[in-house]
Amino acid sequence: MSWYQHEWLINYALPAVVSAAIAWVGLIRETAGKGRLLGSWASAGLTALVLVLMAAAAVLAVWLLPHATSIPPVFAGAATGAVALPRRKQDETTPPYVKIMTLGIALAKERLMQRVHLDTCTWSDRFLSGISTSSQLRIFVHDLKLYLLERHPLASDTKHVNSLYSEIEKAVDMALNVQTTTDQNRRQESGWQREATEDELIACRQAFGTALAQSAYLVNFAYASGRRSERRELEALRAKASSNDAFHSPALPKQRQWFTRWRSSR
Repeated sequence: MSWYQHEWLINYALPAVVSAAIAWVGLIRETAGKGRLLGSWASAGLTALVLVLMAAAAVLAVWLLPHATSIPPVFAGAATGAVALPRRKQDETTPPYVKIMTLGIALAKERLMQRVHLDTCTWSDRFLSGISTSSQLRIFVHDLKLYLLERHPLASDTKHVNSLYSEIEKAVDMALNVQTTTDQNRRQESGWQREATEDELIACRQAFGTALAQSAYLVNFAYASGRRSERRELEALRAKASSNDAFHSPALPKQRQWFTRWRSSR
């Protein structure tokens, strides 16, 4: 049989394409609300690997079943592609021998899910690195909560966002209390402030780090459930919380000089 005949396209190429397409839909469904398939070059490469393995499995299935003429080859591609569809909770544990029998598809898919989660955490950590104080963090997470509640009106999403914010608020309040207590202890009767001790610095950093870690869960939700185009809006919320305008009223307008007033009165 010539590789350029239509029979090759029907028996091998079409099953491979169908298998990869169904696997792609399954991966999208499985990562919905968890992260992004193409969030980094590593996750994109693992996604391509899973799709190639699914296509190869379809071609291999067709090649190993040359006598099963009663089953159209396209059905074999659909069957192998369906392996990538999300499983029920009781089927999530895959035995090691099944991973080997599936040509490493289960291993590649498991690694892909881990990478998607890691990409989400990495993105959140980098995003929150622009916030340096507990006051900025408190303003940002409050604005982020309102932003998410407006764009995710489903009852389940609303409950999840409010639950996350409740835990974040406790951690941020704790960080603010530790910082306030430290500043009060450093203040002397004469108004001069001494340098913070090592224990005080550690306590402040630990409290702020805990608040950042709690806030990352809300940022993770915004990243996993949102779109790439929303990044500018999230960055605008962060910039607003980090600016001086978030804590102080605008400065008074500059007073005009005497000659400016004289010229305007003429």
